[in-house]
Amino acid sequence: MNNLILDIDNYVLINDGERHELTQVECELLQVFMRNPDRVLTKSEIYKQIWQHENYDDNNLSVFISRIRKMLESAPGSQAHLHTVRGIGYRFSGDGR
Repeated sequence: MNNLILDIDNYVLINDGERHELTQVECELLQVFMRNPDRVLTKSEIYKQIWQHENYDDNNLSVFISRIRKMLESAPGSQAHLHTVRGIGYRFSGDGR
């Protein structure tokens, strides 16, 4: 994951040299995932940390996850991945597991 840089002050993700502009929510989501590598985060946990409540909209979260996935997987040498843990939530990893 050495090639992944999250610039929280400027809402920018640099992935293996590729620069991606982020929304505030995308930046906050990436912060949560990067602070908890290889840990399954439930949808409820994610919503509580980002939106400060536990009642989540699955479609809303899915859109943000999809956008982040595209950014993480866009660089040819990227080792960062965001995995779906069916029925539970998501796990961020840096080695493709």
